[in-house]
Amino acid sequence: MASNEYDPLTRADAITWLKRHLGGGVVVLELCQDHFQDAFADALRWYIGRHGIKRRAVQNLSPGIQEYLMPDDCDELLEVWFPGVQIDIIAAVNPFAFIDIDQLPVAYQSVTGVPGGSFYGTFHQILAHAETARRIIGSEPAWEYFKDTNTLHVTPRNQRGGLAIARYASTTLCADDPVAPATAPINDLRRIRFRHRELILRFALAKIKERLGRVRGKYTEFPSAGGTKSLDGDALLSEAKEEVTTLNAEIMELNEGVPFLVG
Repeated sequence: MASNEYDPLTRADAITWLKRHLGGGVVVLELCQDHFQDAFADALRWYIGRHGIKRRAVQNLSPGIQEYLMPDDCDELLEVWFPGVQIDIIAAVNPFAFIDIDQLPVAYQSVTGVPGGSFYGTFHQILAHAETARRIIGSEPAWEYFKDTNTLHVTPRNQRGGLAIARYASTTLCADDPVAPATAPINDLRRIRFRHRELILRFALAKIKERLGRVRGKYTEFPSAGGTKSLDGDALLSEAKEEVTTLNAEIMELNEGVPFLVG
């Protein structure tokens, strides 16, 4: 997906968009390139702080090991999915093998020893009893995140091996395409929704208006060949303040519900 004038997908294209929306090329903008870079960086930090970037990390669990280091950009661990556990009693029971209703009484009797009955009701009970058993003997996996060491702690210690998926809130948002032949890091602007990119651009525009307003606010007018010209510093500062307030309200409407952070 390529950038266009309405939907810039890289930092460079976004800064070009900002300059164009301030009248760059027609009027003089009393700002340097660093001002635009800083305003866009402010917008990325605002988006990360108010909405966030969610990523996933794969952890290779090993029996006897409880601590696993998370990626450097991990700000908060949200969820952990552990590898599935095979239930021994289920290994001999395949519910899909008894789709034919005539076979249900036979299946029920083969599991319970009692003629007739409902196979799938018994199957549900088996699953519930197995889950309770795992909790009683302490084999139900649990996790806890320690921010000071940026580590995921998994219990119990004898947890069987496998791959666990950790979903976390990231502190970074990449806005640049990787330089070929590299394929990383991935440009996050290309994978977030258009609505979210629009909020980032509008916030960056508000922050650059604020910077330009402060520069122009130092002078009320300046001489020119056509006579004295007034500057719009105060108007830019007022617009920037109103736009930031509006954007703070809009981004809150896009936020997900906060999950229970328990292990």
